[in-house]
Amino acid sequence: MTMLQSTKVCIQAAISFSGNISTGKCIASDDYILDALTVSPHNRRVRDMLLVYWKAPSAPWIKVNTDGSLIGPLAACGGLFHDHRGSLLGAFSCNIGLATVFYTKVYGFLLALEYAAQHGWRNVWLESDFTSALLVFDNKSLVPILLRNRWHNACNQGIHVITSHIFREGNCCADLLANMGHSTQGSVWFSVLPQTLQTDFFLDRSGFPRSRFP
Repeated sequence: MTMLQSTKVCIQAAISFSGNISTGKCIASDDYILDALTVSPHNRRVRDMLLVYWKAPSAPWIKVNTDGSLIGPLAACGGLFHDHRGSLLGAFSCNIGLATVFYTKVYGFLLALEYAAQHGWRNVWLESDFTSALLVFDNKSLVPILLRNRWHNACNQGIHVITSHIFREGNCCADLLANMGHSTQGSVWFSVLPQTLQTDFFLDRSGFPRSRFP
């Protein structure tokens, strides 16, 4: 056996060993790859699936779902406001430019607060899929220094804020708005639901669950 063949056998044996003791889950389309590597597939089970629901707020709260998007170093964010019936009150997309993930998420929160103040919405339920960024509402020192002045002003508009986390599968509309932000100039407000969001918006409002696998 040549050195190349010996090395190949060692690599394949290592892959097979580590793959077979792994507790990770795969999907059916991965089976042929795993077979070639002599790894037994561990398929996801139905009971592993988590159903994620978007829920409308109770009156008088206005819920705003926000998200951020990064393409390389370029960031954008977006969000949309709902009333207690799940109806759209408005939405926004914003091109941020160069930014980190954390900065982008917090910037989305900031815009949500500013738009809420502009429209006179005083009871705001802010929902995001980024738990770490939500901590800024409990610890103002976490707010990026370049945003602190605007954050201070936004928080002094008499708005009552509660926050919650939702898995990204239930935050589809905000994610689409964030992606749209990459093609905008500055911040854009939508009083009518953009065409690309209509299907996901209808599913959310109808209480249709999204599947999440661990």
